[in-house]
Amino acid sequence: MIQEEGNTFNSKILLFGEYSLLKGSMALSIPYERFWGQLQKDPSSKSGKSDHYSVKYLEEYLQFLDDNNFETIIEIDEFREDINNGLFFECNIPVSYGLGSSGVIVASIFSAYSRNKNINNLTELISIFSEMESYYHGSSSGLDPITSYFNTPVLLKQGNRIESVELPGFNIKGDGAVFLLDTNILGETQPLVRWFLDAFDNNLIRNEVLNELVPLNNACINGLLTGSIVNIMPDIKRLSHFTYEKLDRMIPDNIKGIWLKGLESNDYYLKLCGSGGGGMMLGFTENYDYLKSCFTDHDIHTIFRF
Repeated sequence: MIQEEGNTFNSKILLFGEYSLLKGSMALSIPYERFWGQLQKDPSSKSGKSDHYSVKYLEEYLQFLDDNNFETIIEIDEFREDINNGLFFECNIPVSYGLGSSGVIVASIFSAYSRNKNINNLTELISIFSEMESYYHGSSSGLDPITSYFNTPVLLKQGNRIESVELPGFNIKGDGAVFLLDTNILGETQPLVRWFLDAFDNNLIRNEVLNELVPLNNACINGLLTGSIVNIMPDIKRLSHFTYEKLDRMIPDNIKGIWLKGLESNDYYLKLCGSGGGGMMLGFTENYDYLKSCFTDHDIHTIFRF
């Protein structure tokens, strides 16, 4: 039961794996502390519901858990009692931005109301998180909530095996940077994922995904974990170009010119941050000081320097 505040959980960034993970590639996800979420109790609502906007969504999620027999995993009655006594969800993560807001909600609720908080088996836990997050996306790898729950970089390996990993050391004053570019519009996950799966099943992009996207994605992850960002910049460029050519509908129209400029100038490369369509785009540059002058109409957020 939440007394005043539950644990704080950070957002996540999918460094590599967007879409390709749906077809067997590896995926690398990291926590991002700039954005976070936390279950809280409204001290003025001890005998009634909070008037916070999130209460409606907590009640809808509670109904999902109840309807889908999660009582063996989650203390549903306790969750309901807390909602009726001032529980709300405080969060600064932009929704539909590819930053894992639903994963943070799942991690928060599991942390507060799980019947077994001592599960250490990552395979079992990611299975639970996948089922819990399916409410938001229809299907889920479980990668977002597990990244937020453990607050550590997580590698999803082929065969759906998962392990926590350490990224190589970074230089906080380095010339290069990995950054987020705000598109200033919302993205919708389900329609884009549905298009991707349909296009793959109908052989429109099957060969390209299996023979180009999956190997490129895996090369980026393996290169980063065993080397550095600088060493994989050529592969990141190829990944960016593949997305621009084959998955262009995932790139918002107001970003396509910026995306192409990076490919042509080699000043930076953009890739999707999650499903795309809006929200954040992920960027890589070896000249961060120059980069800041390139985006006058869009906010950028530094993830780390190298």
